[in-house]
Amino acid sequence: MIDLKGTMGIPFLKKSRFTGSDGGLRFVLEKRSGEEGDRLAAVCWHGLYCSDATPEEEKTTEYFSFDAEGLAKAQEWLNTQIE
Repeated sequence: MIDLKGTMGIPFLKKSRFTGSDGGLRFVLEKRSGEEGDRLAAVCWHGLYCSDATPEEEKTTEYFSFDAEGLAKAQEWLNTQIE
């Protein structure tokens, strides 16, 4: 189970991306800016390889609000992606 409390938060994500894993699930959390403003992108995939070595078509991306509530929802979503 992925538990991000106490590990990182929105201030961290303002400056850097966060990578992690749980079993065979790998994930990246990062800020993405666009016409809609800042959003939290949660990207996940199953396998042994890092994000750069995994083809984009094997990844799933979901977007959340860029705040503490969005981070909590991203954590919930990531936990539903664990096999």
